[in-house]
Amino acid sequence: MRQIGRRELLKIGGIGVMGLVLPGWQRRRPTAPADAAAVIQVGNNYIGGQWFFDPAGVYIQKGQKVFWTSSKWGATVTAFHPSNSNHELRIPENAKPFDSGIIGDSYKNTFEWQFDVEGTYDYFSRNHESMGMVGRIVVGAPGGPAEKCPPGYGDKEGRALVFPDEIKVLNALSSQEIVAKKRLALPKNFIFRAWPYSDR
Repeated sequence: MRQIGRRELLKIGGIGVMGLVLPGWQRRRPTAPADAAAVIQVGNNYIGGQWFFDPAGVYIQKGQKVFWTSSKWGATVTAFHPSNSNHELRIPENAKPFDSGIIGDSYKNTFEWQFDVEGTYDYFSRNHESMGMVGRIVVGAPGGPAEKCPPGYGDKEGRALVFPDEIKVLNALSSQEIVAKKRLALPKNFIFRAWPYSDR
């Protein structure tokens, strides 16, 4: 019987440990359900100090589902609604508000929502609001508070602050353009910004 040297033993042990650890590091990209009308990725540019939804604007029909996925921990998909940390109302008045909780970990890296009320839905990530991480979904046709009221109107009602970068992004997401193109990416100059990453 051949005797195993110390170096060979360490090599075998190291390979065994890596075989146990590496599968946990591999992120499986989730597959969107067949009935999802749109898939939105959570994107980020660490160097530019920016997190974003990709695409930032989406058009769907009433009754369809949207599916969000993230491979980075920390984002949420949260409707602008008073029940979500006293935010101003930026979804249709009779629509149910949504809040994914944190997505992007190994236990929960997706979120899906069915949109049953026609109109415009603005949403944000709780942990990245100050960076302007917002999105817009138009269901059927533009309408509701998101179309009638400019971002930040809730200040008069004592609602939560809408950050300047959120306002800037929402103003760039034209509902008419979303309807025409079906998908609208965040403008590249919003993703790749010069330090200190804001014009405030």
